[in-house]
Amino acid sequence: MKDFLRGLRRHRALFLFGGAIIAALLSFESDPDGGLSTLLGGLAVLQGVWAVGASHWARKALMDYPEADMRSLFRKAGQSPTGAGLALIAVAVMFVGLLVVFAPRAHAGELPPGALKYGTVLKAEQMRYWPGHPDPAILGALVEQESCVSLKSSRCWNPAAKLKTDREEGAGMGQVTRAYRADGSLRFDTLADLSKRYAPLADWSWGNVYQRPDLQLRAVVLLSKESAMPFRAAPAMLEFGDAGYNGGIGGVQKERRACQMTRGCDAGRWFGHVEAHCLKSRQPLYGSRSACDINREHVTNVIQVRRSKYVPLLGG
Repeated sequence: MKDFLRGLRRHRALFLFGGAIIAALLSFESDPDGGLSTLLGGLAVLQGVWAVGASHWARKALMDYPEADMRSLFRKAGQSPTGAGLALIAVAVMFVGLLVVFAPRAHAGELPPGALKYGTVLKAEQMRYWPGHPDPAILGALVEQESCVSLKSSRCWNPAAKLKTDREEGAGMGQVTRAYRADGSLRFDTLADLSKRYAPLADWSWGNVYQRPDLQLRAVVLLSKESAMPFRAAPAMLEFGDAGYNGGIGGVQKERRACQMTRGCDAGRWFGHVEAHCLKSRQPLYGSRSACDINREHVTNVIQVRRSKYVPLLGG
């Protein structure tokens, strides 16, 4: 105990612990999100500490035999400069290898700046229009999938994000879209359709679409709910809902029927079951990706890749 207390009085310990406390207090004081950004940043740091600790204990477990005792090895290696250097390199290589295994969890909590700014808006819209959502973090993952080419992209979680070509325009965080035929006539207008079908979106138009982040995120919630509810009796309701959000509810129903008619396929499950029965076009659409590829990638990214980082922010 005395040694522990003596260690705490060392300048290094005082600098690290005292500095960390001061930095945390200053961060809370200056946090524009009322402490939320600081808490999420602290969580990311703790995940990093966990990754390093897990790597250390995994190394010890894998080398738990007398011949691999670190003290003995370093004592022998230290008898020559070359041996000491090689021993340090060997330990570093093993530690880095283990850290690579555990580190993805440390980065899983990294959120785009826009998510910290508009995450509370999305949570408010979810609580108002889909309070019974079984996994709200999926909504955050959906916004990221729709708007973030990368987490550093200027379009990421940005209400002003625009994807525009001669024939199509995608707007905002949910990339609500209108498209035109070759002759210039309107092929479809998702925004106009939503504003007609949903009273809470009646004030939304192409004139104000980029200035209303609340309505953009409200549309994400309402569309997600609309896409998921037809599958509420299925265990994979949210996976089916995301596939429907991206590629249409009718297409998902057809694929579930195809799965049902296939021996060993469970029409209530997505991954490894309905997922394997894509009826969408397999012709290259964007680059080398087909409509089928895009739809399957959408569900995988939202549910398995992006979702976990939004659990602290939105719940899961």
